[in-house]
Amino acid sequence: MCARISSSATRCSLAVNSEQYARTRTVFRELSTQAKVHTTLKLGRSLQTSMGLATSERASAGDVLMRVPKSTAIVLDYSAGLLLPASALWPRLRGAASSSPEPLPWDILHSLALVDGLAGDGGDFWQSYCDALLPAPEQLTLPMCWEAPRLAQLQHADIAAAAAAQQARLSGLFPDLMEPLAPDVPSWFQWAFACVRSRAFRAGPDAFAFVPFLDFANHAEAPTSAAAPPTANGAPTANADFRVSPPLAAAGSGGGGSNGSGGGGGEFFELVALRDIAHDEEVTICYSGPEGYTNQRYMAQYGFVPQGGNPADRIKLELEPQLQAAPLELARLQGLMGDALFLAALRGTDPYLAAALKSLPLRDGPEEGTDPRVAGAPGQQGGGGGGGDASMRTAAALLEQVRAQMAEGTTALEADEEMLAGSAGEALWAADPRLAAAVSYRVERKRLLAKGEALLKAYLRGSARFR
Repeated sequence: MCARISSSATRCSLAVNSEQYARTRTVFRELSTQAKVHTTLKLGRSLQTSMGLATSERASAGDVLMRVPKSTAIVLDYSAGLLLPASALWPRLRGAASSSPEPLPWDILHSLALVDGLAGDGGDFWQSYCDALLPAPEQLTLPMCWEAPRLAQLQHADIAAAAAAQQARLSGLFPDLMEPLAPDVPSWFQWAFACVRSRAFRAGPDAFAFVPFLDFANHAEAPTSAAAPPTANGAPTANADFRVSPPLAAAGSGGGGSNGSGGGGGEFFELVALRDIAHDEEVTICYSGPEGYTNQRYMAQYGFVPQGGNPADRIKLELEPQLQAAPLELARLQGLMGDALFLAALRGTDPYLAAALKSLPLRDGPEEGTDPRVAGAPGQQGGGGGGGDASMRTAAALLEQVRAQMAEGTTALEADEEMLAGSAGEALWAADPRLAAAVSYRVERKRLLAKGEALLKAYLRGSARFR
């Protein structure tokens, strides 16, 4: 019986039917055996038909869940150079690295390595891995792989512009590799870059690695402490993390080839349990660290956004110089919200409210010359004027910006939510994961903007009618 995993934070979704899923699991097992990977994990299916790692037996905190020989991975260590399986030529990677007048960034070098791998120029293992276990180009949910009509589905000019700029960057570096495979399908270089961006990780102060098999681990929020309950905002927190281990005394050099630039023999990338993990439970890591990322970064880098609110998300707001000295008064907002709602925002139990509140420029205390007994009390000054004229002008300016961003939406929030709800939503994720990811992104953005608008309207009129 296969594991059923429920994480909605999955990157580069693989929309697969049962036959494809069974075939992928078989290839995963065969290639992991070939690469001498030691693991107690298996592939599982999420509710959005993508894949992740799940336990095949109960695990205890501290257990090594997966051990991948470093010699199997693609590693760029700026202190040691490129570490590659030496049995292959890697012509695009080595050619670009040797001919570029300036050192190429690690993400570009890793992307060239994946193109080599897919083409068979990185050895049989990497050709099979790229072909069978990485997502197809038309399934990629990172905006930098989308053409203009799909970018418009995000209903957010900033993220669309950033995606177009990334495409222009790649085209400027390697125009011959940027030819689209078909209409509405990205190039192989975009495919490779998207896989690197969403799956590679930092492996040291100056080292970056694309580690096969480990890259299947999906995201969950960071646990607050080892003793904390394994939930955050109703969702499971990450239960594992990766590390680079030293050579094992009895392991020799691992397997899957030898390093192309020396060093690293016998070292491993390991996935380690942070807490006890039940049988068939999904194994997740935290991509962002305890501080979290904004939804725009999650979408741009991984192709998904957390569902149900993200306390680390932010509304982009800018103040003219004359208003920067007049932030909103925290005490006034607390008075409008009430203690219970204010604490919910601070603790992140209402993640939309938390993110909206943290997006605002706030002063912890009333404006100079304002009676503090009045500043935090709604309705104490006629017409809802507590907090002084300056902060009210700031609130009005911010409200105008929020409404301008809300106007980017060309569909109603309720209509978007309906697209993702129930069986219709499951069908959309299976049929068109790119559209589903775009709708998911704009739903979360609209909900946050609506909460920000309500906060600012309440601040201006002096009543708490914003819930």
